[in-house]
This record gives sequence, C-alpha cells and structure tokens, in this order.
Amino acid sequence: SYVGGDITAGAFASMLWNKEELSLFIDLGTNGELVFGNNEFLMSCACSAGPAFEGGDISCGMRATDGAIDSMTIDPETWEPSYTLIGDADKPVGICGSGIIDIIAEMFKCGIINGKGKFNRPHRRVRFDENGMGEYVIAFHEETGGIRDVSINEVDIDNFIRAKGAIFSATMTMLTSMGMDPSVLEHVYVAGGIGSGINMKNAVTIGMLPDIDLDRFSYIGNSSLSGAYAMLTSSQSREKVDELARTMTYLELSTEPGYMDSFVAACFLPHTDANLFPSVQI
Repeated sequence: SYVGGDITAGAFASMLWNKEELSLFIDLGTNGELVFGNNEFLMSCACSAGPAFEGGDISCGMRATDGAIDSMTIDPETWEPSYTLIGDADKPVGICGSGIIDIIAEMFKCGIINGKGKFNRPHRRVRFDENGMGEYVIAFHEETGGIRDVSINEVDIDNFIRAKGAIFSATMTMLTSMGMDPSVLEHVYVAGGIGSGINMKNAVTIGMLPDIDLDRFSYIGNSSLSGAYAMLTSSQSREKVDELARTMTYLELSTEPGYMDSFVAACFLPHTDANLFPSVQI
C-alpha cells in the first residue's frame, strides 16, 4: 500500500527493467521507496523516512526552490561554511534535502559533531541553548537579510539521521532477503526532488547509501515526473508501466525479521557497524 504511482513511474524512467546489471532505484521522500532488480525480476519495498528529505521537521528546512542551500562545504580548520543556492537568490532562505546531507557530512568529517549527531564543543558558529542543545549557524541573520539565522540543531540532525537510517536499513533488508549484499549492485539510481544534485560521497559518509564505488551512483532528479510525462505522451510507455506494476514483487519490511534492529543500528553516523563503511574515516 506504500508503493504506488511515484515509484512505478520512477522505476520506468530509471530503465533498470531493461538492463542485465543488478541495479537499485531509490526515490527519496516522506516514504522512501526502493526497487531492486534487472530485466529478469524486480522487487520493491517502502520505508517511512519522514519529511526530512523535503525539508520537513527541520527548523530551517525547505523544499528545493529559490534561495535554498543545496550544497555546502566546511573549512576543517576554521569551521567556516561555503555554500551554493538554488535559483537567482543571493541570500540563503533555508536548507533543502541535498544541502542537509552535505551539512551533516561536513560537520561529521570536521569533528563538529560526533557519531550520535551531538556537537562536540562551542565555537563562533556553534552555540548551545539553556538546555544544552547545540546548533551550528550557517548564515547569521545579518547575512540572510532576514530576522533569523539559518542554522541546523541537534533535533534537526536526529530527525535526518532517522530518515537516512530508514533508507539504508531498507536497502540492506531487501538485499539480505535475497541472500545478497551491496557488492552485487552495479548501479544505484537516486531520485527525488530534494535539490539540484546529491553529493554521493557525502551520502555515503553519513551512512545513507551503501559504501560502493562512487561511479556506480547516478542522481536522476524527479523521476516520477519524468515517468508520468512519458506515460502521457506514449501509449507504449503506459503499457510498460502497467506491466512493471503487475510483475513487481513487494517486500513488506514490517514483517521482515531483524528490520527494526537494522534500522536502529543505522541511526548513527555512519553506522554502528563501521565495517559496512570502510571508506569513511572516523
């Protein structure tokens, strides 16, 4: 019941159904939806990632529209940020999904936060409130031209860690159910309207995507829209989408033994099992 039009249209647009190589298709959204397979079989599942990928439940989060921070780096010595914005805006309004991935990955790599997503120490950019909750300021209100700073706090980070944990645990559970692991993936297609692109290395660093060669990843944007457009303009496309929906096997994660344990283990940066992420320097 959680796998419907978005993922079916997206799976069609990704073309993994027309290839011999084993591929994984991930549509990032409130429901994280995944399809695994090739031209011989397709398996799908859905996980409740929450709205964090689309800016929901994030204090300065927003959709990927004008003024959203969509990519960012942090100087490891000074902790000062550098970012890019969507559209013609010259001042940041908030942070979209791809920007949140970068911010959390950069803070983790620079030692600003630990594996639990907690801030390590105060700084000009890091402050703590009266309850001890930490916050990293990306742009002070003097820079934004608004009445508030653009920042990310520990509650935001925790919400996003749970969202990325849902995606990774769903990936691992689906592969494990077939007696496989991430090494079999020859291509991973990532979709969703969460920004103008995703830094795949940062997505691996935070433990959202499996630690495989980066050249196997592709960001294909809003694939559900692409698939819907194809269906509107081609009767052959509509027929193929119907066929995909009929032949796809659905995996119900809530009935899979060990799924919740896998999810809890993934709610850490990058993961409680560091062996799953050998390329991430901790």
